[in-house]
Amino acid sequence: MKKYLLFVGILLWASFLKAQKTVIACGEVDYVVPETQTLIEAKQTAITRARLKAIADEFGTIVTQTNTMAMHNKNGKTNSDFNSFSENEVRGIWISDTKEPEVTVNYRNEMMVIHAEVCGKVREQKREMVELQVRPLNNGFESTNFKNNDRFSVSLKSAASGYVAVFIRDDNNDIVNVMMPYEDSDGNAREVKSNKEYFFLCTKDPEYPYEEETILTTSKSIENNTLIVVFSQKKFHISLSNMGEFVPEVENSKFQKWLHGLRVYDTTAQAEEIVLTIKK
Repeated sequence: MKKYLLFVGILLWASFLKAQKTVIACGEVDYVVPETQTLIEAKQTAITRARLKAIADEFGTIVTQTNTMAMHNKNGKTNSDFNSFSENEVRGIWISDTKEPEVTVNYRNEMMVIHAEVCGKVREQKREMVELQVRPLNNGFESTNFKNNDRFSVSLKSAASGYVAVFIRDDNNDIVNVMMPYEDSDGNAREVKSNKEYFFLCTKDPEYPYEEETILTTSKSIENNTLIVVFSQKKFHISLSNMGEFVPEVENSKFQKWLHGLRVYDTTAQAEEIVLTIKK
């Protein structure tokens, strides 16, 4: 029995070492510096991009894309607006440099170009996906089509226990609204249990702090918003302001940076996106 336990222990330790294995990867990029960026900021951006390229070359990338189409009438003519949102995520993390990054500054066509070369230890990061059932509800019924002032809520059921946050991105002005956690929760993601249906953003939710139901509004003939549900098996916190405190809305670029950082350091973090259409 002791020999058997020792053998199992060796196998588990070998599996752990394999999962934690790091490799050396190198990458280089040419970065065209915009006029609004300082030299120090540009050098750091070039180094960061070179590191991301090294990780991508070693382990590959994950690309997700959401497309939206809005139709509207003006002066008897029908026009359409097409928007595409994509995210490119590397399948690993940068552990440390094995040598000092090399940065050189050049000029091409009167534009400053920074060439960065890096080498370092990287580790593959495999994602742990959980089956989520996310349903947008219009007046209590599942739908992605809304009219101005329709009641909106979200139904969620997860195959595993974890933590969840809900956002809505206004695809007209690229602003992301934090819908849940609610304002009185200090930005802590909401805990959910496995295989239990939850209703958020409505009075059916016992933690919903408002007397009135959530509604979707628009001043346009038609517009698109994107429902974003972020789930993780680990606790996480919404800290999106410059001072680190919870805020009710944020620019999409800043939100994407936060979400990317969460995914990098938490292999169980995932996001579901559903496009909502709102008509006047």
